[in-house]
Amino acid sequence: MTTGTTDESKAMRIAFFSGDITRSGGTENVSVMIANELVKDPDYRISFISLFEAADKPFFDIDERIDRHTVYPTVTHGIQHYFDTCKRLRAIVTSQHVDVLIDIDGILDMYSLPLRKRTGVKVISWEHFNYLQNPGVPYRKLTRRWAARKADAIVTLTEADKHLYEENVDPDCPVIAIANPMRNPEPDPVYDQESTTIISSGRLTYQKGFDLLVQAAANVLPNHPDWTWLILGEGEDRPKLEEQIKAVGISDQLILKGRVQNMDEYYRKAAMFVLSSRFEGLPMVLLEAKAYHLPIVSFDCLTGPAEIVNDSMNGYLVPDGDVDALAERVNELIDNADLRRDMSENTVLYTGKFNLANIVDMWKQLLTSLCHQSV
Repeated sequence: MTTGTTDESKAMRIAFFSGDITRSGGTENVSVMIANELVKDPDYRISFISLFEAADKPFFDIDERIDRHTVYPTVTHGIQHYFDTCKRLRAIVTSQHVDVLIDIDGILDMYSLPLRKRTGVKVISWEHFNYLQNPGVPYRKLTRRWAARKADAIVTLTEADKHLYEENVDPDCPVIAIANPMRNPEPDPVYDQESTTIISSGRLTYQKGFDLLVQAAANVLPNHPDWTWLILGEGEDRPKLEEQIKAVGISDQLILKGRVQNMDEYYRKAAMFVLSSRFEGLPMVLLEAKAYHLPIVSFDCLTGPAEIVNDSMNGYLVPDGDVDALAERVNELIDNADLRRDMSENTVLYTGKFNLANIVDMWKQLLTSLCHQSV
């Protein structure tokens, strides 16, 4: 419940709508970060609505003042029960008197947008990929066009993606670029120049390109037997990746650690972070690596890495999908401890646009502007 002196009846009621807020992905991470900050302000009452919750508790710590609701009590694919899903969601939005519903995955617009006329709720479509990508859901193209016509606002993670929306669908609603925030760890990390551990992180899916990472690692690790490369995360591609790692003979050095709770520990002990994604929105893992002062080697995929990595300053951007170039830059950093140290020191540069307080202020400005609009 909201604390402070503000009359609760006047507090703005904001609900973040998720597929499953207990997941460990970057989308869930940043959504929880923003929600946890908003709930500190007595002018807001915050809740999460998930289609379902597959885990007993959220992976990321959610402020106890934030209520959680589920459309279905067990794992249920909403599209298979489309009209029932819309009905159930409308019941929650109505009973909780939600003023603004923030879809943290644009595909959820298909359930939220039909509610606008019947409930008066404002809908924000929050894009976490980029306009040109439709991972796993072909009809995402349709929901984006629908949002461009019917949503009250679209939030992208980068200016580049904002321009993609404006150029491709000429939206009737405002499109606002609000970056993911970078949280500064406490205590301040001290870079370990002697570390011989490389880390990568993310769901084991096609998007994250870990099959490409295995190819790159096969050109790195055999030449550096004292180095270890850890992949943190879980997903449906694990069996294929296990077979691929075994086939190239690097099982002792390239290790799939699975889903880990103590990410802080891994970041603090790492020498560098490597991202092999085929596409992104604005990858939280790179912001986290930057916050921990880690040199970064990343594919220059669309979109995001180029807004975080200053090439040759705090890491390397390599041509999208170029496995050999990725391996070459990782080898270069392994072989040059002084270069790793210099890049680590440069991670503190150009961080202002990822400041958490500034980003939360941008969200507040958007929420206030929507609630002042007439229904």
